Amino acid sequence: MNVPTHRRLTTAALLIAFARWAPAAMLALLATWAHGQSPDAYPTRPITLVVTFAAGGGTDIQARIIARALEPILGQPVVVENRPGAGGSIGTQAVATAKADGYTLLVGSTGTHAANQYLYAKLPYDPVKDFAPITVLATFNNVVVVPAASPIKSLQELIDAAKKNPGKLNYGITTVGSSSHLAVEKFKHDAALDIVGIPYNGAGLATTDLLGGRLDFMLDLVGTQFENISAGKLRPLATTALARSPVLPAVPTVAESGFPGFSAVGWIGLFAPASTPPAIVNKLAAAVKKAYESPELQASMRSRGFDLVAMTPPEYTKFLEEERVKWSAVIRDAHIKLE
Repeated sequence: MNVPTHRRLTTAALLIAFARWAPAAMLALLATWAHGQSPDAYPTRPITLVVTFAAGGGTDIQARIIARALEPILGQPVVVENRPGAGGSIGTQAVATAKADGYTLLVGSTGTHAANQYLYAKLPYDPVKDFAPITVLATFNNVVVVPAASPIKSLQELIDAAKKNPGKLNYGITTVGSSSHLAVEKFKHDAALDIVGIPYNGAGLATTDLLGGRLDFMLDLVGTQFENISAGKLRPLATTALARSPVLPAVPTVAESGFPGFSAVGWIGLFAPASTPPAIVNKLAAAVKKAYESPELQASMRSRGFDLVAMTPPEYTKFLEEERVKWSAVIRDAHIKLE
């Protein structure tokens, strides 16, 4: 039943009048009233997860697995929608301006919420003010790979080849501003290499060119390239976490290969538009945590090179602050700037 307009106005006036005595409570009530739904009833229809990368990449794979795990807990379909482009800004801006009712969420990343603000002179969204952090979803390792036919057998051989042929070797950038991009730029900076980066709109196209020998090497998610590595199509040279990858235990880390302390691990996380009611944000965080209790889900993700991580919204907010400090330093030291 629709509430008559004069009654809605009267309700709003009363809430505002009493806000000076209990501002926090009144703001929560106002938010609930404005959205026309009690957070306790959420969700009552399908939820959309906006992924800022192309279909088939590591983030897309993770998002779809997690979406399926959330559906029985939330009692509604969870649909993944891919909106790639502009280093993740297109999809991120779309969610920033979406209705703050919990039905349009963002699968953000290291790029969209910890790096892009330092990479670009201007963004169409504010990664801090425009979003309500819900939880980290997963972390992931990266791997340096070359085509199986490449004569390069180790990371040191790759470095030697680049130094003997300055400006000649090229590498694929799966998505500008992604964690893989930042990792390869950090490696390029730390090794003092003169090599050429070629940007792609997703890992799929970049992998096709790498397999075809049109790229000399690429740095991408372990989970995305594991199948090609297992099939003998790509040769792994090194991984980028401090510890070796559980699914590639024989592959040394970059840190073990002459760069002590090198670490470049990415992550994805869940965000809602900034004014989403806290009760909905907390319900979503709790749903993710419950889904992650499944040993089958944990095993499935780890077999793909992904580690599931669940945080409370306050823990996630603190994590984001730390990530911004870390990646801003990497970007500054490597002199990375994007147009």
